[in-house]
Amino acid sequence: MLIAEQEWRFVTAAADALMIEFAAQIDLTINAQVHRLVQLIQAHDGAGIIEVVPSYRSVLVYYDVLNYSEAQVRNRLAPWVSQVLDERESGALQQLQNSGTLHQVKVCYDAEFGLDIVAVADALGGTVEDVIKLHTAPEYHVYTLGFAPRFAYLGDVDERLRLPRHATPRQKVPAGSVAIAGQQTAIYPSVSPGGWQILGRATQLPELKAGDRVRFIAVSASEFAQLQESQS
Repeated sequence: MLIAEQEWRFVTAAADALMIEFAAQIDLTINAQVHRLVQLIQAHDGAGIIEVVPSYRSVLVYYDVLNYSEAQVRNRLAPWVSQVLDERESGALQQLQNSGTLHQVKVCYDAEFGLDIVAVADALGGTVEDVIKLHTAPEYHVYTLGFAPRFAYLGDVDERLRLPRHATPRQKVPAGSVAIAGQQTAIYPSVSPGGWQILGRATQLPELKAGDRVRFIAVSASEFAQLQESQS
């Protein structure tokens, strides 16, 4: 199969690292390509590959630079990229998109925890209930992890909820805060600075990994308190 040049490319990332980049956008199919490529690399030995790091649209490959050249690594990786794109055309990647563990996360959207939910509702020209319905409707995909340990980037947020980050981040965002920024949503796994729009607080912090799926379930303040007490 002839691979169109714009679909992917190799980028030298460091003296011992090579990047495979797919199209520059946040997209479920592109992210599935990333994780399928990681599967193929990890299933084979050779070319001195030491570590593989996936992201939204790219795979960073660290290799044994003392025993292998970049050209050798490129030659090893290129057929796997071709296989991934073949699978995309055949529809085989759709199974990978839906293969991750589904986590159902209970969230209290009361203003006590949803520090920005009233402002978000105002920006939408709707109500807090509208925001909750829009945020809990999708089944979200875990694109990648980063920023902080266990911080998972989830998508895609309904287009009506795609608001920018705050111009000035908060110094402390409480652990468990559920927030949105652009087409992404996330659960803050620990207390940290952050500029996302905070909609609520999760009752638990699931162990998420790339490729997993998340569905948010709204709970009342009293149910949230009961769940917190039972977990303490």
